[in-house]
Amino acid sequence: MKKILILCHVNPNVSPRPNRMMRWLKDDFDVLIVSPNEAKIEGVRSLVYQTARTNKYIDALLRAALRYFHLLLGRYEEVNWQSLPGARDLIPELVAEKADLIISHDLMLLPLAFLVKTKVAKVMLDAREYYPRNFNDNWFWRMTRRPVNEHLCKTYLKMCNKVITVSPGLAEEYRREFGIEAEVVMSLPARHDLLPSLTQAGAIRMIHHGYANPSRKTELMLELMDYLDDRFTLDLMMMVTDVVYWNKIVDMAKKRANVRIIPPVPMTDIVKTINQYDVGLYLAFPTNFNVAYMLPNKLFEFIQARLAVAIGPSVEMKTIVEKYECGIVSQDFSPQSLAQELNKLDDGKITVLKQKSHQAALALNAEMNGIRIREIVAGLMS
Repeated sequence: MKKILILCHVNPNVSPRPNRMMRWLKDDFDVLIVSPNEAKIEGVRSLVYQTARTNKYIDALLRAALRYFHLLLGRYEEVNWQSLPGARDLIPELVAEKADLIISHDLMLLPLAFLVKTKVAKVMLDAREYYPRNFNDNWFWRMTRRPVNEHLCKTYLKMCNKVITVSPGLAEEYRREFGIEAEVVMSLPARHDLLPSLTQAGAIRMIHHGYANPSRKTELMLELMDYLDDRFTLDLMMMVTDVVYWNKIVDMAKKRANVRIIPPVPMTDIVKTINQYDVGLYLAFPTNFNVAYMLPNKLFEFIQARLAVAIGPSVEMKTIVEKYECGIVSQDFSPQSLAQELNKLDDGKITVLKQKSHQAALALNAEMNGIRIREIVAGLMS
């Protein structure tokens, strides 16, 4: 049986794209995943690399000092390795694996992929972001990580046998800047056999789920609630990345009677959990290139859950919503603009939009993605 090595710098149990990739490939190949967390998927072997050493505080300070030292000298490869403590320790073991295909889900792991590949092995990158401008709204990131990502893109992208990405906008930018043809494989959830829930008269329940993220200005969705009529409520099913920012979100929610924070559920339970709502809400202010051109998991989870969709005029999301006629799009990214569109909704219109999502869900699901990924892998392996 041929071997596939999957590399990712996130928890593969909760990150949708590597998780789906493993599930699509594990029955036909010997799949080994290397990540910071053990993959708990039957039929998949797992190797864990440490993200911290003995004393996490001292180690973090030492690694930060080394990163800045190498950054000042333009040693971008070494800066990258300092962000992957423990990964280099696995090189001998990964070389011995003699994988036929290496799939990296993170740009920063491409140097590892090319270090451990055999001469005949192929390498595929899942470019989930446009890495040179990943957090371009953050000055510290622009100083410390942007030059590293630009170096890695210039060095490794053309060496890859295949690059896939999540949206047409990101694919076009990779073509324009680096001369590569990245194939778009959207982040579609598994197909669920659900029906739209019944909308209660005079009560419109909205849901937003995901990470509370200052780069995406999550607070705008709470401000939105100040401009809606009393039919609307919003549940936030969110996870924490930035504690200070999360506390701000919690404080804003406490001050609004029409907002509440509810516990997150496992990734595989999201669609069936949010099916009880009426509207999937996402107002994502385009603070950086990736936010402007993203096609996030949550959009397709809203559709798969048979919800009406309410979004700002984000380029790629707007294309999907308008194509399938399954939601509303505001004129601009202000809370007032989206509130104006939401307040126009009545029970009948919401029912129509939910039915449109029901029809769209039959096409926008991971079954077709799984077929395409297997085709790509078969072509690379042949």
